[in-house]
Amino acid sequence: MDVKWSERIRPSGNTPFKQINVSSESDWHMFDKVATYLEYKIDGVWLKKLDGLDQRYWDFASGRGRITLHLEHYLGIMIFPTDFEAADENSVILLSRAFSELVNYD
Repeated sequence: MDVKWSERIRPSGNTPFKQINVSSESDWHMFDKVATYLEYKIDGVWLKKLDGLDQRYWDFASGRGRITLHLEHYLGIMIFPTDFEAADENSVILLSRAFSELVNYD
């Protein structure tokens, strides 16, 4: 994994928000490993697991924070606040925690 921060512009065109780029490859096996690791390291639960032919969107909750683990065929694997247009402080904190855990992934 090559875990790093990046910025995305909100759909409304307002200020950018941070997201975690986990991998530039859309590897379903790696996606599953990341999901299992986050669930183990951060005491949380998967709220929704939406899988398509070339995309996956899994919403993760811990405390009051919500993040989405996303796989896109052309973009790879990324994590961002679930409601990135109106992400609250709890979701941003959870995103930072996920980053810290994934950077130290063995």
